[in-house]
Amino acid sequence: MNKEDLLNELKYHSKVMLKPSPIHGIGVFAIAPIWKGEKDIFSKNSQQWLGINDAELATLPQHAIRLIENYCLYDKDQYFVPEEGFKILDLVVFLNHSSTPNIQSLDDGLQFEAIRDISIGEELCIDYGSIVEEER
Repeated sequence: MNKEDLLNELKYHSKVMLKPSPIHGIGVFAIAPIWKGEKDIFSKNSQQWLGINDAELATLPQHAIRLIENYCLYDKDQYFVPEEGFKILDLVVFLNHSSTPNIQSLDDGLQFEAIRDISIGEELCIDYGSIVEEER
């Protein structure tokens, strides 16, 4: 991305930030209006997610296990962990669950869409069940 692209990204597409959440820990909050149907909310495919099963998880130190259990989705028999580990994180790992979400996943957590208008200061939430088949 060149400087002009960065300035356009900051001007038109930077609409969320991390803040303490009343739901759980840290959440993603709107700092500009996000309109129903908007899809350019998070980074564009900045990371891939790799599956780590329970046997592989058991080989890791406790601090790494805590990171994975706290920030990664679990689906049937594996956690989905950012390929770069936890030194570079997309804001999507901070999305909290709600049974009345305001965003939805379009492709198993790679792209998201606002399912209603989201006001400044409102926390963005997703129904985890729409991404994974079962939770731990």
